[in-house]
Amino acid sequence: MKAKKVFLFFASALLALYLVLLALNYFGIVYPVEGVSMEPLLWNGYLAFVGPAKISQLIPNSSIIVYYNPFYNELVIHMVIKKIDNYAVIVKGVNKITNPYPDLNYTSGTPLLVTQNMIKGVVLFWVPYLGYVLLPPYSYLVFLIFVAAVLLNAF
Repeated sequence: MKAKKVFLFFASALLALYLVLLALNYFGIVYPVEGVSMEPLLWNGYLAFVGPAKISQLIPNSSIIVYYNPFYNELVIHMVIKKIDNYAVIVKGVNKITNPYPDLNYTSGTPLLVTQNMIKGVVLFWVPYLGYVLLPPYSYLVFLIFVAAVLLNAF
């Protein structure tokens, strides 16, 4: 009987963590890292915490930003490698094998100019593995664990 209550407590805490992270993601405070383009700095499953970013404050080869890439139709986490007159930045992943070149504008074949309105934030710090909670299929497991705990305690 005690094991059931411990499992229910664990499942409830995991669900609460998931809901908090989901809310923080919705409000643009955290983003899970998905993919290998930022390895060995940021690994798949890391959770990046971001703050407001102005192009004038970004530092080439140091600042990592989250931005909307219109060609992928998704958010991307990459490092700023060049600033263009505080109007735009050029970014790329740090993985030299998977990202040997800057992110491209696929219409013109030139580097993509990331403007202020495309930037969601600058990465302030990250937490290893916590991003998995927001990434499928792991996010689905949170609900399965919670449902299993509730059903286990019901019988």
